[in-house]
Amino acid sequence: MLVIADYSQIELRIAARIANDANMIEAFQQGQDLHELTARRVLGISEVTKEQRQLAKALNFGLLYGMGPDGLRRYARANYGVRLSETEARDFRDKFFDAYPGLAKWHRQVRRQHDSKVRTLLGRRRLLGSDTPDTVRLNTPVQGIGADGLKLALAYLWQRREQVPAARLILACHDEIVLEVPEHLGEQAANCLRSAMLDAMAAILDPVPVEVETRLAPNW
Repeated sequence: MLVIADYSQIELRIAARIANDANMIEAFQQGQDLHELTARRVLGISEVTKEQRQLAKALNFGLLYGMGPDGLRRYARANYGVRLSETEARDFRDKFFDAYPGLAKWHRQVRRQHDSKVRTLLGRRRLLGSDTPDTVRLNTPVQGIGADGLKLALAYLWQRREQVPAARLILACHDEIVLEVPEHLGEQAANCLRSAMLDAMAAILDPVPVEVETRLAPNW
């Protein structure tokens, strides 16, 4: 049996913690779907359709790292099948940062300071050249913290290996870990894996809550 676990919306949760965006943090603490919240705030609606949620996903993931209106148009079309005019892309981008002022403030700070290095919340450093784009300066700490948390989860799994001795690590990639276990130990291994991943990332992102989704599969 394969046991698959991944962090839910982890990049957005990390960004909320770094930027200390009160609206994002509150949404996660209340268990809201951030994509639906973004759609409601940007479009000024109460009920969100599937298509509008796709637009919100393009805004959340596209604008998180400082993408401009033209880049947003290309990203939304290529990744979510959402077509935006120049005016819509510019308008939605402005409304997005109005909705999340903490995120906007973080972006301004990064552009203004233009540091020669960035660090994750655990202190891991990346040196940057003077010509490094701001998108990289914004992306690095988020992706870096994601890597820090996943590696810490792997360490916890090793420390707690006696809980499910038969479990074997198959894959660790981005925000996902996959184990292989005898079928009758699937649920037990899933609980162990979920606990390790939650303990690893929760300590880094507090007060932003962390969610881990698990599933069992008999084959790839």
